Amino acid sequence: MVKLLKYDFYHLRKTSKFIIFPVVIVIFAILSPLTARYMNEILEMALGESGLDITFPDPTVLDSYLQYMGNLYETIIFVVLFVGVGFFIKDKTKGLLPLILSKPINRVKYLLSKYISLSILILVSILIGYLVFSYYTYFIFDEVNMLDVLIMSLLFFVYVLYILSISLFTATHFKSYLAAVSVTFGIYIFTSMLTIIEVSIFKYLPGVIGNSSVDILLGNEVVSDVVINVGVTLVISIGFIYLSLIKFNKQNI
Repeated sequence: MVKLLKYDFYHLRKTSKFIIFPVVIVIFAILSPLTARYMNEILEMALGESGLDITFPDPTVLDSYLQYMGNLYETIIFVVLFVGVGFFIKDKTKGLLPLILSKPINRVKYLLSKYISLSILILVSILIGYLVFSYYTYFIFDEVNMLDVLIMSLLFFVYVLYILSISLFTATHFKSYLAAVSVTFGIYIFTSMLTIIEVSIFKYLPGVIGNSSVDILLGNEVVSDVVINVGVTLVISIGFIYLSLIKFNKQNI
């Protein structure tokens, strides 16, 4: 397992994936507080030139939090989805899988190594983004609640684990990148839409994690609900990983 992890990290270092996550997340970590601070002024100037006299409220540090969280869930998560599927399916699409598995490599460890290595890379990137965002938010707004931002970042990582588990599942069930990424996107959209349904059991689905983060930032969180939400998300993620391992072990490669 250790050798497989070293191989996967080596591969990540040799590709753009090693820098794409920290770079993109850091960019949004810098832009989010800047956008929150100056967007109202930009809008007032733009609307003033059009003759509309509209006054926007002064931005607060909460606007910075929400802007950053929105960027994570609306942009970064799609980077995770597309890159994750590509990382998991690359050996198959390049025809390298038969050669790799011809060696004494445990299939379970092979698959888990890929999932763990990419998860660690994204976690480190998120933590770097957390530090950069906290610094710029404090620099611009003179205040920052680093604990709440850390919790928000870790909740996002739990959601990332869920998206990666779906990516792993589709990568083991389909032979082409396009098919795998399309089904991953479809599952993501479908499970997100389920959270709209006002049924109590659906309020703990993975798609609600973003709402839990908002509640924490607003101080309205119910700890038990957040814990159950995280637990359900992790259980579903483990389920997708388990189904991926079963499928991969049964494939005749």
